Amino acid sequence: MPGVKTLFLYTESATHAGTGTGLGAVDLPIQREQTTGYPIIQGSGVKGALRSQSTASDDDKNVVFGPENRPNAPPGFAGAAAFGDARVLLFPVRALNGVFVWTTCESVLARFVRDCQPAGAPPLPPRLSGDQALVSSTDITSNDKIVLEEYLYQAKLLSDSQEVTENWALWLAQYALPVDNGGVYDRHYFKALQSRLVILPDDDFRDFTLYSTQVVTRVALNDVSKTVAEGPFTMELLPADTLLYVPITAQNPRDVSSGFPKGSSAQDVLDWFETQCFDANIIPPRIQIGGDETVGYGRVALHWGA
Repeated sequence: MPGVKTLFLYTESATHAGTGTGLGAVDLPIQREQTTGYPIIQGSGVKGALRSQSTASDDDKNVVFGPENRPNAPPGFAGAAAFGDARVLLFPVRALNGVFVWTTCESVLARFVRDCQPAGAPPLPPRLSGDQALVSSTDITSNDKIVLEEYLYQAKLLSDSQEVTENWALWLAQYALPVDNGGVYDRHYFKALQSRLVILPDDDFRDFTLYSTQVVTRVALNDVSKTVAEGPFTMELLPADTLLYVPITAQNPRDVSSGFPKGSSAQDVLDWFETQCFDANIIPPRIQIGGDETVGYGRVALHWGA
């Protein structure tokens, strides 16, 4: 039976996992799901970033990710791990109180539970409509209302709904945020998420993920004359402080290495990600994903879930 593990990605800088070209107002849009419009990072991009930046041995990486395709290479085999797309779980939105909040919705949480079957996850919140929003704390409200971008919501603070929201905020802070052993994530973000989680109606959350991303205008310069060689062009970015999740499944290894002797199981492959994929002295592990690394885009902190 295949095993399952969840990888959480927390964007520490704006991130551009692009489609190459765009047909709309933005020249270089980010990758999105066809049906929902939610931002994603395709599984092939996640797999490639993990493989290229892993500090493990090449033999171990061949077992987990599969051998690299090279000219005149002997016939290969499939890697033991399969990567789903990175799907949005929390999306940051500008707020009148608290600077910004993390938003989600009932359908996104339901899909996360379906995809990853997280142990101990709280019950799903009720489905909302109209101008209602569930908040995890009154710190981000004023007169029982909350303002996100230019939109006003009635903050719903009924005891049963409030408890569901608080429980999700606490669960996500404990099990989805990066861990840094007393660093800034433990000291600041752990508490911040608990007080700044907002559950929105499904349609409103979709609209924020569609229209509240970061769009920048750029040019490419000629190396010699330093005049504009290309552009201006617009680029869409997934904002910093977005939380995504990747379901990873594993099969028994199809080859052996020092890290995977004969008889290794799918669970050994999943355990390898947390213990061997990156240098254990770097907490939390980080990768660069997407384009434009040299201008600071795509810095992502990792957290391995159950």
